[in-house]
Order: sequence, then C-alpha cells, then structure tokens
Amino acid sequence: MKWLIYVLFIIICNFSIAQVDTCFTEKQIYQISETLDSLHYTDSLNNQIILQQTTLIEDLEHITKLDSLQLEYKQQQINLLKNNIDLYVERQKKLQPRWYDSKLLWFSSGILTSAVTSIFIIQAIK
Repeated sequence: MKWLIYVLFIIICNFSIAQVDTCFTEKQIYQISETLDSLHYTDSLNNQIILQQTTLIEDLEHITKLDSLQLEYKQQQINLLKNNIDLYVERQKKLQPRWYDSKLLWFSSGILTSAVTSIFIIQAIK
C-alpha cells in the first residue's frame, strides 16, 4: 500500500511539474533575442575597431621612431656643418695675408731701397 501511494505521488508530481511555465511572453523573448543579436553585432564591430586602432597605434609608434631618428641625423648634420664652418674660418685665418704680405709695404720698401741706393751711388761718385 505504501508502495502504491509512492507511485501515485510520483505520477502526480510529474504531471504538475510538466506544465509549461515561463515568466516571459513570446514577444519579450523575441525582443531579447534581437537585443542579443544587435549586441553581438556591435561587439564584433567594436573588436574590428579595436584591431584597427591597435594597428594604427603600432604604425604611429613606428613613425615616431623614424622621426626621432631623423631628428638625430639632422642634429648630427648640424654639428658637422658647424664643424665645417669652424674649419673654413681657421683656413681663412691661415690664408689671410699677414702684415708683411702687404703690396703697399713692398712697393714702399722698393722705392725706399731704390732711393737709398741712388743716394749712395751719387755720394760714391762725388
């Protein structure tokens, strides 16, 4: 008898649990499904944008490195040009005529030498 009561109890419980019971209407389930689909699509778009941004950031970092190298090379070029200017100034100082290379000085000393020589010759003849 107890066994029969247990079997009936189990059968009654199974029929009562088997009832379809949902807390959402069919329209709400459809809206939730659409929302999930749109969120999935938005997520995939965001992932693509993030990938593009990552690629762009890597490219910009590479460009930054190239710019810094270019600035360094320009600074080296400026230093070399300044050194070249200093060498030109030194060369100009060495090539610049000295006081004893003056044409006026040599011309005057030639006239003076000729005049003194002619005076000595004139005095020697007298």
